[in-house]
Amino acid sequence: MEQQLKQFIGKSYDDDSDVDSNYDDPGSPTVETSPGAINNDHSGFSSNHDDYDTYDAAAICEEFKTYSSILPSPDKLLQEKHSFSSLREKIINTDNVELPRFLKYKWEGGIKPHQALCCLLLNEYDQAKEGKQTTNKTRTLNQSSWSFVRIITFGCLYPQLNNPAEFIRDQFHRVAHAIPMTQVKPHILRSKIKNRGLPVPNYFLDPEDHHQFPPHIALLVILQDGEDNEFYSKYSVKGIVYHVAFALFAFIALLLRIVLEVIGGAGAIWGGGEVFTLRTGDNAELWRWISIAVGTLCFARFVTLQIPQKEDEGDILGPAGPWSLRLPVRLRAVCDHPFHYFVRALPPASSPPHILKKDV
Repeated sequence: MEQQLKQFIGKSYDDDSDVDSNYDDPGSPTVETSPGAINNDHSGFSSNHDDYDTYDAAAICEEFKTYSSILPSPDKLLQEKHSFSSLREKIINTDNVELPRFLKYKWEGGIKPHQALCCLLLNEYDQAKEGKQTTNKTRTLNQSSWSFVRIITFGCLYPQLNNPAEFIRDQFHRVAHAIPMTQVKPHILRSKIKNRGLPVPNYFLDPEDHHQFPPHIALLVILQDGEDNEFYSKYSVKGIVYHVAFALFAFIALLLRIVLEVIGGAGAIWGGGEVFTLRTGDNAELWRWISIAVGTLCFARFVTLQIPQKEDEGDILGPAGPWSLRLPVRLRAVCDHPFHYFVRALPPASSPPHILKKDV
């Protein structure tokens, strides 16, 4: 009877992928239910199959060293969204380079990209909780709550994450306590996250969702971030130039939108009154107050449209921030929402699960 029950629970049904499905395997351990399990289990991400050898975060990073030199830059990976097959072919056609396991098929002894990504990020998350990892990878967890942005926005907004790797980690840290430490299919992983009332990270979304980018791309961006890529670094010359240039562009775009949408609205009423001979020297003061009233309404509209909301994450400025968009699209996105380039509504992800639940 007990064996039959196990087989029944282990079966997968058609409604497992339904958003409203209450499917959940109580036997699947998570970081929340099994703290420290990742570090204690040297096999890394546990498997339900006997044909998987040891494949943990260390093995993934070691593999990366063999093919890192032939990969495009992180922004190109995100913008072009290289398919599983195209990356396989690129690596296969390179001499003396072996395919990483997350780019191999099952019959080749491969592992799903989303599982490898979970293995790598769960390891980082677990180490960050225990205070063992204080490198650049966990700077998202250690942002000061009283930064310059927090002060000038009276504690309502937070600094924006413009580094794709930071963005990917931030999304994962919000749901890490709901991620099972056993291999599950993508639709079951989404269901487990949704059943906790948490937002599904963009790289775990259904491939048909236009906000999704492939998990193997997210994994490679995280691995490249470990190499201190100068493109995103705020301490390299190239990184400083990019950050300053786009910050200046966003600031000018913000000023222009204020001129066009706020001052322009008030000025249109003032000038329109004169064009249609409604404003004269006798009623100029009245029209001045009418223009101010309209300008105030225009400012309220501007604030409503421009102030970041939690739902904007992974949408308005691209699935992994502005650098995940091609340059023309990135410029247009920053022009449309310049304020979002500097600030966000979501606080930085924190390690303790109770804080994560409260934030989201």
